[in-house]
Amino acid sequence: MMFPLATEQFLAILLMAVPTMPSGETLQPKTQPGDSLFDTARVIRLHLEMTAKQFDSLSPKQGPGGFGGFGPPGFGRPKPPAGDAHRNTFGIDLPWSSGNLTVSNGEESVPLKEIGIRYKGNYNYIAAASALKKSFKLDMNRHVPGQKLDGLTMLNLHGGLSDPSRARESLSYAFFRAAGVPAPRTCLAELTLTVPDRYNQECVGAYTVVEQVNKPFLRRHFGDGTGMLLKPEGLQGGITYLGDNWSAYQTRYQPEDQPSPRDRQRLIDFARLVDKADDGDFARTISQYLDIAAFLRFIAANALLANLDSYLGYGHNYYLYLNPATNRFAFIPWDLDLSLATWPAAGMPEQQVDLSLRHPHAGDNKLIDRLLAIPAHRDQYMAILRELAAGPFTPGKLIAQLEPIEKALVQPLAREAKAVSARKEGQRGGRPGPGGPGFGPPGGMGNGQFGQSMPPRRFIRKRTESVEAQLAGKRDGYVPKPFSIGFGAGPPAGGNPPRGPRP
Repeated sequence: MMFPLATEQFLAILLMAVPTMPSGETLQPKTQPGDSLFDTARVIRLHLEMTAKQFDSLSPKQGPGGFGGFGPPGFGRPKPPAGDAHRNTFGIDLPWSSGNLTVSNGEESVPLKEIGIRYKGNYNYIAAASALKKSFKLDMNRHVPGQKLDGLTMLNLHGGLSDPSRARESLSYAFFRAAGVPAPRTCLAELTLTVPDRYNQECVGAYTVVEQVNKPFLRRHFGDGTGMLLKPEGLQGGITYLGDNWSAYQTRYQPEDQPSPRDRQRLIDFARLVDKADDGDFARTISQYLDIAAFLRFIAANALLANLDSYLGYGHNYYLYLNPATNRFAFIPWDLDLSLATWPAAGMPEQQVDLSLRHPHAGDNKLIDRLLAIPAHRDQYMAILRELAAGPFTPGKLIAQLEPIEKALVQPLAREAKAVSARKEGQRGGRPGPGGPGFGPPGGMGNGQFGQSMPPRRFIRKRTESVEAQLAGKRDGYVPKPFSIGFGAGPPAGGNPPRGPRP
């Protein structure tokens, strides 16, 4: 089958997927890294070849299913992960393994040898434990220095377990970018797998390929990738002051690299200002620490997408970057598979699709609340909402983004469904993938978390209607209540009337 990737475009990828040259030099892309790969509705083929030992090494070592330290986000076990592994927010160690990857457009193909491979995800990993299809992180030069794909060293393959349409992440990232928010690029992929005596060119399924937020990404958006990059976790309520001891921030704010003493102090001072300063000091000083206009745009885009598994909810699924050029913090979205009114802890989809624009966050969030309490910033935020609602968030623009994604996914999803059925995943006698027994939709086909999912087209229609009514002052919107730790315990349907005229 031909994939929608022209030969001359794919040649750029072929040229860049090479290890370090004998001279020590590396071929460099003629454009920015990823420019030839990422196109929202493009589908590429990926084939992984692994030995049985490499494949089995992907599985956590913490017992059946790998569920050691199962718990809510941000409450994993305090000990560092064992060996070469990543610990997710449920305390599950996801080991790195290796294998060979071939990237193809149906005509040309390029091999990448001994790339680093591991599973990724929190709830989605657990729910997919009994299925072959899981989300992956791929590190091109983990074992072969200088090896890249289109100038990129790392990619994320998101399986979309919680999204029957498989279009949600692509659409949401595209909207963030259209809204002027620095956000990863995406394309689509079909993944096949060969493990001798187990799988031979086995169809694993359709994936969203998501750009990694790392130094190349930061250089492209901020002109400098040397600043402190953080991936906060479990900070419900947003930016939080944790005292003057850096070790507490190391655990919760999770720097990607070892920050300098100056950068550490900058974060502590920023958190103290947000959490502890009086209103006068906050109003006078916040612009020294935060790109306010960019932050308001980030919040507005999340609110329009009803993306509550984010900074608006548990206080995760975003990156925080200290831009060295300005010495101010910037916010970057991440993990959008539960956008479009899908996060069960915040209520039912029919509630979330009416999410309040003026209070889109669950409970208190001091940074949002304090900024919007300042009339000038509140007016600025509302102006951004009106701009986006009249531009990239109109039904026509959103459907125009969605249609090519849906069309590109038709055949890959059909092949995935056929393969899942043939493997009898979720049925008695079916062969599970590594990771042991799990829970969730049979075969990992995805019906949203706990069966909650609103089709993208329905979301677009209902959300744009709600946004229009709220901006016209005819509707208050749904304010999500603060939720106790756990999943699936959204606020009661009658707890906050989602409709009604503004006072």
